[in-house]
Amino acid sequence: MSEESLTVSQLYAKGKEKLDKMGVDRWFPPDSNLAASVQTNRRYLDSLFFEPRFFDPVEVDTNFAIFSRKLKAPVFCSAISKLPWMPESAIADIAQGMSNAGSLIMLGIGGSKELQSAIDTGAPVVKIVKPYRNTELIYKKARDAESRGCVAIGMDIDHFYGVLAGDKVGRTELFGPQPTNELRQLISQTKLPFIIKGVLSGRDAEKAVQLGASAVVVSNHGRASFDFMVPSMIALPRIVESVGDKLTVLIDTGFNTGNDVLKALAFGAKAVGFASSILLAFAADGSRGVESLINQISAELHRTMAATGCATLSAINRSMVIETPLMKE
Repeated sequence: MSEESLTVSQLYAKGKEKLDKMGVDRWFPPDSNLAASVQTNRRYLDSLFFEPRFFDPVEVDTNFAIFSRKLKAPVFCSAISKLPWMPESAIADIAQGMSNAGSLIMLGIGGSKELQSAIDTGAPVVKIVKPYRNTELIYKKARDAESRGCVAIGMDIDHFYGVLAGDKVGRTELFGPQPTNELRQLISQTKLPFIIKGVLSGRDAEKAVQLGASAVVVSNHGRASFDFMVPSMIALPRIVESVGDKLTVLIDTGFNTGNDVLKALAFGAKAVGFASSILLAFAADGSRGVESLINQISAELHRTMAATGCATLSAINRSMVIETPLMKE
C-alpha cells in the first residue's frame, strides 16, 4: 500500500466532505425513524466482542469462492447504481477498483452500456434486476446480463411496492410485487446462479430454496424498502438456521470494517457486501479509493482472524464472539 493511501476512516471522512461540498443529501430527515434499522444494526455490531486466541498461531487464508470465481476475501460490492453526482465513467471506475482488489461487484439499475463497462474491467459482475411491473423488462435484462458474461443474476424483491425516497414512497408505477410462479419461471429459465436480495426472514429464505435460488442476500436496503424492518445482523442467525447449506447466505447493510465482516461470518454469513462505504471511498479517491478500501477491509479481517485462531473461513464460528448488552449512546 502506498504512503499516499488513505486509511478507512480517512476515506469515509473525505468522501463525506466531498459529497457535502457537492450538496449531495446523504442524511435522513431530522427526528426521522427512517434510519432505525441501520442504526440498530450498527449498535448491535458494536455490542459484539472477539475472544482472542493468541497461542498456537495460525497462517490465515481469506480466499473465498463464489459463482465459480475466486475472491481474495469474502467481501463484495453490494448492488449499486450510477447516482446523479457521479461522472459518466463511475460504474466502470468502481468496478476497476473492485477488480484490482480481487473482489466482485453487483449492479442495480442501469443500462447495457454501464453493465458492459463493468464487465470489461475483468471484475466478476452480478446483475440485480429490479422487480419491474413490466415482466418482459425483467426477462430482457436477465437475458442481457447472461449474454454479456455476468457471473450471476438476481432480484431485490424488497422493492415490492416502490421505494422510499426521503420520507416519501416513490416509483410505485415502476416496481411491484412478483408472483411466486413468475419468480420460479425466471429462475428456471436462466443458466446463471440466481440471487434473491432483501431476505429478512426464515420463511422467505426457505421459499428461496424452493424456488431454486442459489443465494440470498440478507438486506434491508439501508432504509429504501420500509422502516423498522429487522436489522440484517439480527435476522441473520434465524435465516442461516432455516436454510443451512441449501444455498449461499450473503449479507449487507450497515457494515464498515473488516471486523464487521468477521462478526457476520461468525453468525453464519458466507460473505459481506458494502455499498455506501464504497461510494464514499469512490467520492474520496475514485477507483484507487475503492481498491484501497477493499484491501484494508480484507487486511483487517485477515489480522483479526489470526488473533482469534481462525486459519480459514470455515473455522469461523459463534464461539469466538461474545455478546454484551446493547450500548446506549
